[in-house]
Amino acid sequence: MSEVLPTAESASGTAPRGSANIRHLSRMELEGGGQIVLDKNYAYVGHQHRVQGTTILDIADPCKPKVVSTLMPNHPWSHSHKVRIVGDLMLVNSEFERGHGGRLNEYPDGGFRIYDISDRTSPKLVSFVKTQGKGVHRFDCDENYAYISTEMEGFVGNILVIYDIRNPSKPVEVSRWWMKGQHVAGGEAPHPKHAEHRLHHAMRCGNELYAGCWMSGVSIIDVSDIAAPRTLSRYDADQYDPPCPEPTHTFLKVPHPIGGKRIAVSTEEERTHRGADTGKPHGPLRTWDVSDPTQPKLLHTRYLAESATPYPADKVRFGTHQLREKVDEDNLLYVTWFAGGLRIIDINDPANPQERGYFIPKPGDGVAAPLTNDVVKDHRGLLWVTDKERGLDVIEFKS
Repeated sequence: MSEVLPTAESASGTAPRGSANIRHLSRMELEGGGQIVLDKNYAYVGHQHRVQGTTILDIADPCKPKVVSTLMPNHPWSHSHKVRIVGDLMLVNSEFERGHGGRLNEYPDGGFRIYDISDRTSPKLVSFVKTQGKGVHRFDCDENYAYISTEMEGFVGNILVIYDIRNPSKPVEVSRWWMKGQHVAGGEAPHPKHAEHRLHHAMRCGNELYAGCWMSGVSIIDVSDIAAPRTLSRYDADQYDPPCPEPTHTFLKVPHPIGGKRIAVSTEEERTHRGADTGKPHGPLRTWDVSDPTQPKLLHTRYLAESATPYPADKVRFGTHQLREKVDEDNLLYVTWFAGGLRIIDINDPANPQERGYFIPKPGDGVAAPLTNDVVKDHRGLLWVTDKERGLDVIEFKS
């Protein structure tokens, strides 16, 4: 796969790099994005760090995205780095962010908010749902329910709380799901991994939820009875082969069969650079056979070679984070790899994934390397790529 080196700057790592089938359309020096979602000609970016909250962009011209409106977090200790859109409603999280001197036990703002965005220039608060502790992290939603990952009283680490949002002014809790060892108030013995044994987030596909469970692997949950979620399977990270020291971030089911099998994919978020741990594996992409959801089978673990980035992978954050939360019939995955940029992976043979292209953006000013964080695909087939520290890039991939 040939590489594009558009300027001499590329050799020093200060300009974008990409495979020959990537065209870079534009870059916007937007504050770091935790999550980006698209709806028609608008993009919604939840910012990674306070004091920024949520930015709405007009993306009709992908070469010149324009800020339409910006919401700030409602409390100085909060960040709102996750966002979802359902019609004219926008849901954002509210979560305690460390580093401001605030005390978690005094934090009053954990939860999620629902906004009316029928006028994108002036979002209107519809409701605030307060949860507990640090509040809400990542979540999924549809027109009926929100699948919230949050701390709750009596539990250790985030659990799943499902809310009925059909009346957005009065969301109603429907049910909860957790792993054994979390419900200490209910008499369960605490898990040895403590709060590292928790839900990161769960995403719905049909009547199942696919859950990344941080240092405790993955789970598949039956929600055919929404009032009584039921664990179909647990695959603990201690069973991973090869093992990985990083937590499972996303577990995503492919909505259609591949080669007659039901397939899922997962990423493991690399939290810090390797440093003294050089030699340990970086966060990988994994593929799974979930034809029998009660017995998921690990098919393949794909690592990215450190040589795939121009940045020193032992000194910067490197490894997977997130992927586009939709898989089209072409069976291409779009996976963010922090300093490794965006990698485009073909899983038509799920047991032997192949890279079809890549894009490594320039880092934000004063940042040692890019922290490619999230990716979405718009109705024109263009890819929108965020950086955890700074930057929003728009690219075109031609397979």
